[in-house]
Amino acid sequence: MTISVTNDNEVTSLAEARLSLLVRKALQIRQAVETFGRDWPPLLNRQPMPVFAWPELERQLTSLAPDELAPMVRDLVSAVRKEAQPKPPEMVLREILIIAATVLDEAFHEKWHENWAREGTTMS
Repeated sequence: MTISVTNDNEVTSLAEARLSLLVRKALQIRQAVETFGRDWPPLLNRQPMPVFAWPELERQLTSLAPDELAPMVRDLVSAVRKEAQPKPPEMVLREILIIAATVLDEAFHEKWHENWAREGTTMS
């Protein structure tokens, strides 16, 4: 069964629209990887790092975050994990470090609380 939607120009199937979004996302990731490679070329001498798994990373980042930020941490780790395959390891590491910095940033905690208090909602 094909479901179609009509836009101003033509009828487009939802499958084609989803494929277009996936292609666009893949192109964005490829561009980001190329930019990262220019800014941070691979090191010739790389000492190995201890190996850990995504659930361990999520558990540790969640333990560093205030309880109300735990759902956001899970979502961010999931997003990094889903897009990690085509990226160089150092790029993924940088994204993980950004999550850690955000989790530990008390100014972010205050702004997050202010925004959610103003809207009268909670994350959970």
